Amino acid sequence: MDRVARTLEIYLPAFASQARLALDQVRERAREYAAAISNVDADIMHEIEGIAAGARQKVEDIVAVNCRTEILYGNLAGTQPATECTTIVALPEATRDGGILIAKNWDWRNACVDAVVVLKIRQTSKPALTLIVEAGMVGRDAFNEDGIVVCGNLLVSTEDQGQIGVPIPILRRRIAQSRHYYEAIDPLMRSPRGASGNYLIAHRDGVAIDFEMSPKHPFPVYPERGLLTHSNHFQSPIAQATGVAKFYTGDSLYRDFRARQLLEPKIGSITVDDLKSALRDHFGHPRSICRHRHEYPGQEPTMTISSQIFDPKNAVVHIAAGQPCESEYMPVGLPGKMEPVRALRKVAASPKS
Repeated sequence: MDRVARTLEIYLPAFASQARLALDQVRERAREYAAAISNVDADIMHEIEGIAAGARQKVEDIVAVNCRTEILYGNLAGTQPATECTTIVALPEATRDGGILIAKNWDWRNACVDAVVVLKIRQTSKPALTLIVEAGMVGRDAFNEDGIVVCGNLLVSTEDQGQIGVPIPILRRRIAQSRHYYEAIDPLMRSPRGASGNYLIAHRDGVAIDFEMSPKHPFPVYPERGLLTHSNHFQSPIAQATGVAKFYTGDSLYRDFRARQLLEPKIGSITVDDLKSALRDHFGHPRSICRHRHEYPGQEPTMTISSQIFDPKNAVVHIAAGQPCESEYMPVGLPGKMEPVRALRKVAASPKS
């Protein structure tokens, strides 16, 4: 309950300051998004209603935090650059043990480090899954018992014009609870989207595709030599040629390159520890892969609020709270039974690498 309240404390003022929307306007937009959510997945909408009831909050406010990207970025037509996250994928041919590894530093507003939680969920007729989310959200980075992994990065495009669509956390949740790889891709392609976003969808059998999505178009990006790295700009040549890919900060252009630079010499022998080292890298500090508190003119200060490495072959995700250079990674598995929300906390300090 307190964690959900903390999420609302962060975002309701942000909607006013960044999106220039009064609270009643935010709630009106939330009702429109709620209709879009109900149309594609009534069960997820019921879960949102349950979160609101359990946390003693308005349903519209819980919907609003689940469409925070759409509210904050989707109606600004790219006037706010993307400043969030670095993602890495190593396919089986690139790793030492022949399993696929998916790693990410989640960079976002400093205050949100207090709202990050781990959810373990078991559902009737759906796969068990483990998620890393902000409290009150129904989806973000996740993996399930059938080997599906989803994570992503913020993207902003010229097509972000305030259209109502299915919010990113709902799309990621639907991906995360798919039993087959094609089922994970289908909802992303078929659902109306309210904002641009990057979706990395992987399977433990060794396949991963990165989907750079604008509200109107998909732009798939594939690994090269068994390695894929991504930050906050469109890599697809088609996206670049069509002009949708204009809005990002300079550090996005070196964070994904830097991750590949660190890992490419190790292709064929990449381990979880190699990914930890890459996620702790400080080239370009403070706007590095391991992002430290940093002010952007006209925007909220950002930092790495969580770091995670998915190992679906071994059914585990390694999670570090906040900046990974200051925390150890904790292994977290899939649920054996329904478990309560777990808050991420820094568990041990380690020297900066």
